[in-house]
Amino acid sequence: MINITDVKKEDAKPPIFRLAFRPFFLFGSLFSVIAILLWALFLNNPSLSIQPYGGWFWWHGHEMLFGFGCAIIIGFLLTAVQNWSGLPGLSGWPLAALFLLWLAGRLLLLFPITSHILIAITDVLFLPVAALILCKPIVTAKLWRNLMFIPLLLLLSWANGYSHYRLLQGDAFSLPETQSTILIITMIILIVGGRVIPFFTANALNLKKPQPVFALELLSILPLVLVVSYSLLSRQVTPDITVGILLLVTALTNAIRFGRWNAKLTVSAPLLWSLHLSYLLIILSIGMLSLFHFGLNLSLSSTLHGLTIGGMGLMILAMISRVSLGHTGRPLKVGKLITFGYILLVTASIVRVVTPLLTNQPTNGYLLSAFCWIAAYFLFVLVYWPVLTSPRADGRPG
Repeated sequence: MINITDVKKEDAKPPIFRLAFRPFFLFGSLFSVIAILLWALFLNNPSLSIQPYGGWFWWHGHEMLFGFGCAIIIGFLLTAVQNWSGLPGLSGWPLAALFLLWLAGRLLLLFPITSHILIAITDVLFLPVAALILCKPIVTAKLWRNLMFIPLLLLLSWANGYSHYRLLQGDAFSLPETQSTILIITMIILIVGGRVIPFFTANALNLKKPQPVFALELLSILPLVLVVSYSLLSRQVTPDITVGILLLVTALTNAIRFGRWNAKLTVSAPLLWSLHLSYLLIILSIGMLSLFHFGLNLSLSSTLHGLTIGGMGLMILAMISRVSLGHTGRPLKVGKLITFGYILLVTASIVRVVTPLLTNQPTNGYLLSAFCWIAAYFLFVLVYWPVLTSPRADGRPG
């Protein structure tokens, strides 16, 4: 039971700041629409006079990971910890302050009107502050199983800080930090997905949840932990056979794990098949990345975009469309627009991964992929704006 002691005080808070999922899901998604639109404009006209902090290539990679991806992760974790602990989640003005810190980073990177060091500090602060907030209820309630998210957030903080440091040293691409960040976020998705996808599926289909197999769970995550550690320490982005083996083990064990979740029974439920399909796309993308490290002639950019668009992008859209309904007291059912959004993201992923393998002039394919992303997340913002800015439908706090 969540300990809400003053219902009137809770009801006085603006609905958008009653729990962390509300502002971060809504405005994180809106920001991704704006960020990809600006990126598409740059791809169509590289001579754009406007330049964000770090230039367009650095800004695009950084903002889709730390601006968009991390906003969703923090919104999810700070909401989930209330359910885990039974303690009130971050809300009201403290939540508004954290959101404004995130927003300040986005605005300063897009409009770099002050010193680059101040911009970097403002941007880097968000994740450690959020980790500290998350840590308190986890420790108070002795939820040691969930303590792993704190070092993961701190690893993301380190990758962000080092990316800024490399930029200030003149590295306007910072591909090693981008790769490390993608792998860390992928690891978070595998951990969270491994918990919630079989649980959601079993509940919705009235099935018995498959019991985790310890060895399988360990092998589905541990090799990727080693790859992330190596990536952070070595900054290597060239093929490496050892990394290829570890990624192949990750892909195979997660495929076995995935095979136990009754995916074939979810085809009539968009909220379920979108989760399963995004997890499958992550497995396939990890497999492609392992082939890159085995020396096959694959683009590192393509394999990483398979993880970010098909894996991260679709998983996030599937998760936030479900969590937003559940935490606002609404039925767990999406309509045709959100279902179409899922399909658009699958299309965006396939187009972005395949295009550079088929042509030496992939810009049109990149633009098509960008359009699909923009349309998918715009549909989320359109459909979920009233959901996330209004009180719960059942009248409860949150």
